[in-house]
Amino acid sequence: MIWARRIVAPGEWNEVQDQFESLFVKLGCPGQMMLVATFGPGATMLYASLPNTVLLTALSGFEQTGDGELPAEASLLVGHQHAFAKRFRYPKRPFM
Repeated sequence: MIWARRIVAPGEWNEVQDQFESLFVKLGCPGQMMLVATFGPGATMLYASLPNTVLLTALSGFEQTGDGELPAEASLLVGHQHAFAKRFRYPKRPFM
């Protein structure tokens, strides 16, 4: 399993998520494959786990990153909850 990341602008969000989801379904929804997001001031970072480096070419704008560069907290966009929970936790939300 490899990890890749990409900063996305607000207008790119849906297209990138749809592209990943299409690949995910085409591959039979692999258990460890997922797309997660982190949200910062003015920037959204997407992280994708892929079964191999060959699939990296199918995701435009993503670059491979190391396991140590992954955030501790993220939001699951596409993938399986059990695989997500093994690697990440959801960001804490302040009470309203």
